[in-house]
Amino acid sequence: MDLTNNLPVQLEESEVLEIIDRNRALDATNKLIQLVLDTTEFSDLTQRIVDLIPAAMGYQLGLILTSEPENQRLVKASVSKYAEDVNLSKVLAPLYNAINIPYGYEDNLAVKAFKEAKQFVSPYLWEVFKPVITKEQAGTIQDTVSATAIIVTPIFARGDVIGILIVGLPKTMDQVTNFERSLLKKFSKNVGIAIENARQFSKLKTEKEELHKAFANLQVLNTLKDEFLSVASHELRTPMTIVKSYLWMLDQQEAGKMNTKQLEYLHKASDGTQRMINLINDMLNISRFEQKKVTYNIVQLEIVSIIKDVLSGFEIRAKEKGIATGMYKDYEPIYVDCDEQKLREVLTNLMENAFKFTKDGGFIVGIDESEDAVKIWIKDSGLGIEPNDLQKLFHKFGRIDNSYTIATEVGGTGLGLYIVKLYVEGMGGKVGAISEGSGKGSTFWFTIAKNKITVSGYTSSK
Repeated sequence: MDLTNNLPVQLEESEVLEIIDRNRALDATNKLIQLVLDTTEFSDLTQRIVDLIPAAMGYQLGLILTSEPENQRLVKASVSKYAEDVNLSKVLAPLYNAINIPYGYEDNLAVKAFKEAKQFVSPYLWEVFKPVITKEQAGTIQDTVSATAIIVTPIFARGDVIGILIVGLPKTMDQVTNFERSLLKKFSKNVGIAIENARQFSKLKTEKEELHKAFANLQVLNTLKDEFLSVASHELRTPMTIVKSYLWMLDQQEAGKMNTKQLEYLHKASDGTQRMINLINDMLNISRFEQKKVTYNIVQLEIVSIIKDVLSGFEIRAKEKGIATGMYKDYEPIYVDCDEQKLREVLTNLMENAFKFTKDGGFIVGIDESEDAVKIWIKDSGLGIEPNDLQKLFHKFGRIDNSYTIATEVGGTGLGLYIVKLYVEGMGGKVGAISEGSGKGSTFWFTIAKNKITVSGYTSSK
């Protein structure tokens, strides 16, 4: 009877050790993959890596150095911890503060591995850390951790060396296997990608936190600014109104007759005062918006009559200026849901804008209806707007280059269109402008919801 097949397989000691190493490597690889998936913080990740590799592979020391190109040096990222051995931890403590190796130390093995992108093995820890620690310190640490072979492996990320992985093994140089060296090379590539991603994540997180702080500070400053503007505007409006009243009395010659030159100066002062009052009112309106103190009283309105009423306020001024105004055509009554006061302000602002920038011709107001909304447009034959300048409109103090001179002559705060946008969007509409270019006129438009209130007189607040 042949019993050969039933005999146990006899393995050489080297084969047994290789199987143990491979099992450890497989276990370490699985743990490393899980670690990479679970960790995004840079310092956390590097620490867990240097703790994992020695523990899983039976090594005595793990350490990661990362590069700082801006400072031309390799610095300690993390060193493996030995919490169970207090004395050993005390011996290793100097590493945490001492490891800062400039690229210039060409005979340093870590620098050499970094620059040449090659793996090196040495029996001496001092060759890896000189001259940042002494030969005696390195020998003491090496003896304490019982590491008789040191493997220095470059860490790669996207083809570049970003650091160094250093491990200490409890075996001699000739006992370090090709499998172990190859395994550490593979580890370094996986570790490199994880470290680089974690470093970018940590950098973004830090920048995000700084932006949040800066934003919070800006919010505080903005609130203080709004409060200051609100108080200052209130305080200015009363005396400016008083000045305006006295100027009006002088214009009516209540205090005696004035000559032509005096009346000319008086009218300029009155116009300037009115511009200041307009600016104060605009600033107060914006301040209320930014402090969320604006409310809307949405009611059912017949919009055609309101447009005609606002338009009638420009008839005398338009006649004096020699320009024409009017409706595009006769419209049947159209009902919308909006805030009447704010609608009148929007119409007044847009018509004032058309009047201000039109020297010849005039402007007309039209209405387009869709199923859910009404679009009101004001088309003028004025200066026009270059396509690149359209995006500058409807912003706070927004003003385009070719409008500055006229705005200076006729008055303007640079806030009118911004307030229009705030009011229209507050009522659920949209606002915009179109123009074919300089000298070709402009069309400003806004939308408002068509009437959905079925009971006459019903009021809702928004």
